[in-house]
Amino acid sequence: MKKLLSFFLLIIFGICFSQINVEEIKKNVTENPQKYFFDYLEIFKKDPSKLSQEEMNQLYYGSRFVDTGYSLSAYNKDYDEVWKPASKRIAKSKAQKILSKAENAYNKAPLNMEILSSMANIYDAIGEKIKVEICSLQNNRIIKTIDESGTGNTENSPICVITAGDMISFAKPIMMMGRDFKQKDIKTDDKCILTEYSNGRTSLFVKCIGCFNF
Repeated sequence: MKKLLSFFLLIIFGICFSQINVEEIKKNVTENPQKYFFDYLEIFKKDPSKLSQEEMNQLYYGSRFVDTGYSLSAYNKDYDEVWKPASKRIAKSKAQKILSKAENAYNKAPLNMEILSSMANIYDAIGEKIKVEICSLQNNRIIKTIDESGTGNTENSPICVITAGDMISFAKPIMMMGRDFKQKDIKTDDKCILTEYSNGRTSLFVKCIGCFNF
């Protein structure tokens, strides 16, 4: 049973990984944001499959150190009007009403998986199937990037994300294993939050990169 559980977790959180070099990513994107972020972002918007994994790492994690024009506070401000109704199946009339505002945010911050999911619902409601597929491709590349960031088995090889919401999303399998769920912040500074999620003998380490850079 324990071997089966370990195998299940390896599938979910990825077997292959390359730990994220936050300092290098931050240095690149700070010194040359056009080359190391905005050029990659334009490719990601059109066809994310054209980016290498190294470029995806630079783009995804580097977004925490760049002002994209759409911050967490802006997302929260739009939440009730746009993102909450779009978080599930939505009527065509409602989708059309919020489309312009949602697309404006999406074009600035397409690396936010909650925005991607909402945009897929909006596009699906108005019959834009090709745009739904693009959102799906973008979401899959982000998941793959997170999956390959670390095993999640130790403090030295955590799963790396860029939002607190994504930390919870990746911790859900641990939460659902039983009643002995615990959460412990191991490290908190201006660069990251490192948290251990555990349930019994099973633990998952998740690092939120640049969580304070909003």
